[in-house]
Amino acid sequence: MIFGVDYYPEHWDKSEWKKQARIMRDGNFNTVRIAEFAWCRLEPEEDTFDFSWLDEIIDILAAEGIGVILGTPTAAPPKWLVNKYDVYMRDKYGRQRGYGSRRECCANNSYYIARSKVIVEQLAKRYGKNPNVIAWQIDNEFGCHQSTRCYCEHCGREFAYWLEKKYKSIDRLNKIYGTVFWSQEYSSFDDVILPAYTSCEGDYGKLQAHNPSLEMDFYRFSSDSWVRYQQMQIDIIRKYSDYPITHNMMGHFSDIDYRKLGEPLDITAWDNYIDNQWDCSDFENISMAHELMRGVKNKNFWVMEQQSGPCGWDRFGGTPRPGQLRLWTYQSIAHGCEGLLYFRFRSAPFGMEQYWLGVVDHDGVPRRRYYEIKQTGEELKKLSDIFVGAKNSTDVLLVKSYEEVWCHEIKCHTEGFDYRNTLYSYYRANNHLGTNPVCGGEDMIGGEYKVIYMPAYSMVSAEVEKRLEEYVQNGGTLVLTYLSGTRDVNNNIVTSAIPGRLRKLAGTSVAEFDSSRGDVELGNGFGVSKLWRDILEPETADIRVCYNGEYYKDSAAVTVNTYGKGRVWYVGCDLEESALLKLVKIISDEAGAGYISHPDGTEIIKRSVNGREYFMLLNYMRNAIDMGIRGKSLLSEKCFDGILDGYGVEIIDASK
Repeated sequence: MIFGVDYYPEHWDKSEWKKQARIMRDGNFNTVRIAEFAWCRLEPEEDTFDFSWLDEIIDILAAEGIGVILGTPTAAPPKWLVNKYDVYMRDKYGRQRGYGSRRECCANNSYYIARSKVIVEQLAKRYGKNPNVIAWQIDNEFGCHQSTRCYCEHCGREFAYWLEKKYKSIDRLNKIYGTVFWSQEYSSFDDVILPAYTSCEGDYGKLQAHNPSLEMDFYRFSSDSWVRYQQMQIDIIRKYSDYPITHNMMGHFSDIDYRKLGEPLDITAWDNYIDNQWDCSDFENISMAHELMRGVKNKNFWVMEQQSGPCGWDRFGGTPRPGQLRLWTYQSIAHGCEGLLYFRFRSAPFGMEQYWLGVVDHDGVPRRRYYEIKQTGEELKKLSDIFVGAKNSTDVLLVKSYEEVWCHEIKCHTEGFDYRNTLYSYYRANNHLGTNPVCGGEDMIGGEYKVIYMPAYSMVSAEVEKRLEEYVQNGGTLVLTYLSGTRDVNNNIVTSAIPGRLRKLAGTSVAEFDSSRGDVELGNGFGVSKLWRDILEPETADIRVCYNGEYYKDSAAVTVNTYGKGRVWYVGCDLEESALLKLVKIISDEAGAGYISHPDGTEIIKRSVNGREYFMLLNYMRNAIDMGIRGKSLLSEKCFDGILDGYGVEIIDASK
């Protein structure tokens, strides 16, 4: 199992390299990632390359039994490049991104692409067969710092080409977009604008003033631009190397379609920061992020950057308490991680990330965090065989669509609605119940899951409609919610009764809706709705919950429809946390979906590998908790009495 650190040898005098490598070895690290921000040292002048230092550090690490994941350095261009070539992105006001941070370059800029090709090819030629290089990382965190979408002239030209390839004729685009509205018909593809600043922006708050179909295609194009830029690098590396290729994604980040980005990669990887200066995440939020990353390719993944200390840019985030670094590591593994590197090895005394502490502090002295991670590495040496290739036991799939994120951002429906928050609420309810849901795309819809949740799934294609019909017809349970089936794939509102293509499956239609602010009470002890109410007219569906207030009192709020051997739930309103948990339990029980009860603030995850089953028990609370499970510990090889310490981890043999 890969167990390592992210390392920046270029930040330290060469006299320290051997000592640092020995500390890594003693900490049980077997892998480092290097060079992803070292373009200025690899190519100090245009077409003048210096790999001597990289050769040296790779050899030093190899002498300590440490392999290298080599990063391509294209996220941070050297100053000579931006001095000579205008590679900067432009925002929607036409303003140029400046130098001084990273991710300032445009994926469609021909100069940036050309220079990226040169440095990647030089690296691939030199290290493509190096036995001490075990994998490649393409670039670093595509899209971070709001760098997915650019409005420069390069993007304008490429967008026109992208549209022409998709629509073939400008008349077809005009018809699909409905550009006759506000007299916006285009005469050629070169005439189509980038959806930048308009005269209406700022009216009525954060008004999106562009044609929704145009914006949707621009979001798609921008995502595809980075997919294409990554593919360029993959193609170059593949000419010289057959080592695995990855890219470090960002969990819940949604500006780029990660399933498209992940398709050509050998393995998904992501960067996991639980508590930083901007946010302290609930443990369920991190568990869901892991599941989203596993869902990119529907297979296990790596964590390329795992938090190892307080982290922030201009101020510190929280300090991990004793036991939390180990706990967070096992949380990653429990949700499908089979290779993990901590960020970073030694804390940097200079630059923007002085406050982003590593495994060892600025003085390079190993202390508490180092020894906790070292202990974890020792445990993983013994247990890696049960982690690599393991599968999690679950009957539940939660579908996330990146295009649905964009659709709901472009037209956000009502104040307070957020598609991603809605997904999280359903994930959290399932996690709390103990169904241990997986998260993935429409390609994962299938009979291996007893329940599939697709909240607010608005843009329904004919292909997805067919998949869902087959799934339910064959006995699956599908859960839809308000704002489902409301739009076509071009981001236009459907002209049939809502939920559009899903109406036959749902067995109900939406007579009207109420998005007025204010609480509306629900029947059967389901609390109140605060955000949105679909007023349902059941056709073949049965009513499960009604509204208890407003002019639609006694109208259906939640229905369930029998379709073939399966059933479709339609949840017509938002629900409070307790009510949603209640509903998820009812749905799970009726569908026969399994779940493992566990105390609040904990997870119990059942896994299997090569016919061997085990439970991973994780306690995110600071106090000890009775987990309700006893058995042989695979960590201590002793009998576990059920009491798990605060921030504790236990692994119980389930095969006996």
